Amino acid sequence: MVIERQKMKNITIALPEIYVENIEKIQQIGLVPSRSEAIRLAIREFLKKEIHTCQLLGYDLKVE
Repeated sequence: MVIERQKMKNITIALPEIYVENIEKIQQIGLVPSRSEAIRLAIREFLKKEIHTCQLLGYDLKVE
């Protein structure tokens, strides 16, 4: 099985200190390998949820 890596684009975000502290805690206990991966996971889950919600509401999400 070949897994294709997606091209990454760097962005800069500002987060409340408490978010950063908690991301670092979950990194320290080994739930995520890095802060970047924790943020990617959170965004991926958010997008999956929102896309699902839009589909349930009947919105067409196709980009032309």
